[in-house]
Amino acid sequence: MKVCHITTVHPAQDARIFHRMCRALARRNIDVVVIAPQSFGSEPHLRPSPLNERLGRACRLRRSAIALRAALAEDADVYHFHDPELIPMALVLKTLGNRAVVYDVHEDYPSMMRDKYWLPRWSRPAAALSVRLANRVAGKFLDGIVVADKGVAADFMRTAADKTLVYYNFPSLALFTPLAMPVAQPSADLVYLGGLSERAGIFVFFDALKILARRGVYPSVRLAGYTDGEKGLAAIDAALHRLGLADQVRFDGRLAHHDVAAWLRSGRIGLVLLQAVPKFMKNIPSKMFEYWACGLPVLASDLPPARQFLVEGQNGYLFAPSSAVHLAEKIAHLLRHPAECESLGRTGRRMVETGWNNERQVDGLIRFYGKLLQQCSRETQQAMTRRVPPTALASSKGLPGDLSERSERPVSAGEAWEPGRQPR
Repeated sequence: MKVCHITTVHPAQDARIFHRMCRALARRNIDVVVIAPQSFGSEPHLRPSPLNERLGRACRLRRSAIALRAALAEDADVYHFHDPELIPMALVLKTLGNRAVVYDVHEDYPSMMRDKYWLPRWSRPAAALSVRLANRVAGKFLDGIVVADKGVAADFMRTAADKTLVYYNFPSLALFTPLAMPVAQPSADLVYLGGLSERAGIFVFFDALKILARRGVYPSVRLAGYTDGEKGLAAIDAALHRLGLADQVRFDGRLAHHDVAAWLRSGRIGLVLLQAVPKFMKNIPSKMFEYWACGLPVLASDLPPARQFLVEGQNGYLFAPSSAVHLAEKIAHLLRHPAECESLGRTGRRMVETGWNNERQVDGLIRFYGKLLQQCSRETQQAMTRRVPPTALASSKGLPGDLSERSERPVSAGEAWEPGRQPR
């Protein structure tokens, strides 16, 4: 099997695309090609497209055409693409032969459109509606849908219930090994990795730090991630100075994925600060599992996605999303009880090792590809039957056993799936 992953927006070594999927597939001896707007060094069973550099130099409007040309040149069995703007290209691929075309929906894109700071406010409702309609088209006409959360999977129940796979953004144990996380004295009490914006809760966190300062508690903080452009960075810097927190908080910018484990180990407590906006009511924060993979307890805003995994008093604590007072109380509690911190972190690490890791999902993704390919082969044979006399088909090579039984809900990549029975 040859698999081609395609993106014109994400970097070639994106955490989900490259580390959680492509590299993991290559380790299972699946040949993988990545079409993305930059190149990288080839590895066994994993290489970039020769057109990646050209794709990176092209303007965004031209990238879809270049990506289509690169995809056709690969003649892969499975085309797995990662951007909603590539849906038209994917529909073209679907018409050009016996191949499986898969749409990976990383996030709740319609809700994201309403929060895009770089889009004019007047255009956001129309953008959200356009993406919602595009998702429906993809669900109806493409071979498979992969999502990162069950909340997003629910959006495809009407159009693609029998061909949707949930592939969580769990951490790869290969990147979160003891060797990748050298034991050292933590240099920060609190660490946060992710978006730094109002909707992501960063200003609620700053208010919590100010409350703690009034009580004589001054935890050291390290932040890493991205802001809403230069304007967003300026707003964060202004808030830190206005609240007198500049000497207490260190901002390290964006991190390469292979540097995340060691960076997180510099802290004692991991924070998930997301606010109750529509997007975060569906998407599971991947940073939560990375904290646990590093043996850190988690303080997370009490939203439905986090509630699925965080058990209070076992691997962390929840706080009311918009309450700086509640967050300050939880931080103070864990700072006063370092032994409990260590216990919560150990439990989280054990949960990642035994279930919430990427390695347990990869075989499910391979089986999903196989199921879609056999469905495509069956559709091709049926089309031939309509066009060619039965005697001409009698000597054709038989197809493998049918693996395309319908299910009434999306299958999770970690679930066992066997021919002849429904996923359970």
